[in-house]
Amino acid sequence: MHKWLNQHQQAAMLVIDRLRKQWLSTVLIITVIGVTLAIPSLIYVILQNANTLIHDVKQDTQMSVFLQKEASQANTDAIKTHLSKQADIAEFTFVPKEAALKQLMETTNNPELIASLNQNPLPHAFFITPKSLQQEAMATLKTSLQDLDGVAEVVIDSAWVNRLNSILNIGSKAVWIFGCLLGFALIAVISNTIRMQILTHKEEIEVSELFGATQSFIRRPFLYLGTLYGLGGGIIACLLLWFILYLFNLSVVQLAREYASDFTLQINFSATYLYMLALSIIIGWLAAYLAITLRTKSA
Repeated sequence: MHKWLNQHQQAAMLVIDRLRKQWLSTVLIITVIGVTLAIPSLIYVILQNANTLIHDVKQDTQMSVFLQKEASQANTDAIKTHLSKQADIAEFTFVPKEAALKQLMETTNNPELIASLNQNPLPHAFFITPKSLQQEAMATLKTSLQDLDGVAEVVIDSAWVNRLNSILNIGSKAVWIFGCLLGFALIAVISNTIRMQILTHKEEIEVSELFGATQSFIRRPFLYLGTLYGLGGGIIACLLLWFILYLFNLSVVQLAREYASDFTLQINFSATYLYMLALSIIIGWLAAYLAITLRTKSA
């Protein structure tokens, strides 16, 4: 066990010494890896925050039921009774057309124009908060309410939210595809870099093989090289992600204040950084393994 640990320690120290001597190329490589990893990570974080924001908006989603102008008091009472018995309705509020007109006059910039109207153009309305915000449940409830006598129109306020949510779902899939493509590109770049390192130390490898060095002994430094490339790139990606989100939040907070909101871009830094580092290390190790495998087959 001690011999095995000593061999790994020697390989790691050898690679660190090589990286130190070639520090400029090392910095460039890990920077490329870091930037490449940071781009899809940033887009993913933004989409996740957008999904959270939409979920919060959906909590205030209402369904508006507008009655026909000629609807009688009996129709209104029957609708009230029907709504009170619906198990899929959390609560509802009835707003008579007189109250709606008064509220409109209080909020408009030209109340004289509304006061000059011969009759009230607004209908009676019910504002409903459904228990389920699932699109299918909302559609079913809308259909059942639309069939009631005296109902002119049923409007779901979350229609635009559902459309935006569908767009964000497509965006999430696009990010995964984009991230996978960038991951393959990183593997190709790191693998090619390590193959160049193998060619640089070709004579050293051949001498080691003449002295009976095993394939694992020869592979080990290059596997450590790929791992350290991945680790360095992951650290750069984490720092870039933190810095970019910090800059974004400076503008987001200012915009949110204009809408009396405290919304900011949130991220679980510990979990996100852990995943990013693990992914970058796996990519680096896999690229090194492929480079060594290709070298062995071509030898």
